Amino acid sequence: MTFLNSIPFDRLLWLVPVILTIHNIEEAPFMEGWSKRLPLKIHPTVTTRQFVIAVTFLTIAGFLLTYFGVEYLADETGYLMVLGIQAILLFNTFVPHIAMTIRFRLYSPGVITAILFTLPFSFYLFQRALKENIITWDQFWVLLGIAPFAMVILALVSLQIGKALDK
Repeated sequence: MTFLNSIPFDRLLWLVPVILTIHNIEEAPFMEGWSKRLPLKIHPTVTTRQFVIAVTFLTIAGFLLTYFGVEYLADETGYLMVLGIQAILLFNTFVPHIAMTIRFRLYSPGVITAILFTLPFSFYLFQRALKENIITWDQFWVLLGIAPFAMVILALVSLQIGKALDK
């Protein structure tokens, strides 16, 4: 990723909401059908419209948090906020996307962008953050430890927003 090496770290963080957007664009049109086809009810059934509202909310929140973290705070706390988003996306790559695809042998909406974009970018971004002393290993593990809980809370809240606004 030689090209990425030439980008200053604070500018590189803007790829976090961009990749989130690309991922949500892949996910949104297929979620309703996928959730109805699952043999187990592990995902709440939502309409495509409700899911689009939910991921639009998350995407806008991702851009706002990135702006706040990179442009307004522009310090370790701000960078940790954006790296927290990426930690959630990294966890989301494995659970549910890769795990569901393997478990059900069924395309999981979002798995393609998760594998092609989120996974390699996450490895690059965190490796670079560690190498440039933006974060410590302890901070990295804390971000990954918080990610599953944050992902579930954000998913539930955004889906409720999607349902509430779909009137």
